[in-house]
Amino acid sequence: KGLVVMSAQLDAAYSNLIFSQVPGPWGEAGNGYPSLKPLASWFKDFVGRVNFMNDWLTKGPPNSFWISCFFFPQGYFTSALQAYARKYKEPIDLLEFVLTVKPYAGLDDVPEPPADGVYIHGVFMEGARFDPDNNCMAESRPAELFAPHNVMHLMPSRNDAGVDRQEGMYECPFYKTNVRAGTLSTTGHSTNHVCNFLLPSNEDAKHWIRRGCAIISMTND
Repeated sequence: KGLVVMSAQLDAAYSNLIFSQVPGPWGEAGNGYPSLKPLASWFKDFVGRVNFMNDWLTKGPPNSFWISCFFFPQGYFTSALQAYARKYKEPIDLLEFVLTVKPYAGLDDVPEPPADGVYIHGVFMEGARFDPDNNCMAESRPAELFAPHNVMHLMPSRNDAGVDRQEGMYECPFYKTNVRAGTLSTTGHSTNHVCNFLLPSNEDAKHWIRRGCAIISMTND
């Protein structure tokens, strides 16, 4: 009788390890999360996510949340809106986030959590950067593909009048990886696209669209 020493899945995983790639069952194809990192960087990122969650569990909520740590960031955004809606007895379907970029570079610089809303950090901007001195978007620095983004304050705000808040702003898409493309989920949305952030800009939106400007949750190195 014939015996299969290695299954096709195990053979593929072995090949991935040989070439320092993340095996499929560990990544998005299995029960993991989308990532373009090589194996060593992916493992470091994974351990960082586990440590962040462990600190949150044992030490309480952090001053700022590493948004890239979440498998499903949209769920966290919804929970933040729900917490605000319950606190102030507001209808959640009339709430939306108003974003403010803070002068903090990362979690260690944040002295305390906001009274309302949430701070998030750990994302990068591709095709542009945020200039904290002028509080608006600016051109990328030479040879800088991904610019680390400052801490952002997401403040729930009621907008029952349907006010257009896009004047003087760029609606910047937020993706999990810089491939940007994804598959359509059961809700009809891309699995790679998280949401759009309104960022202050002195340039027309077309200026940044031509540069392919977007916010990325993680780099691929």
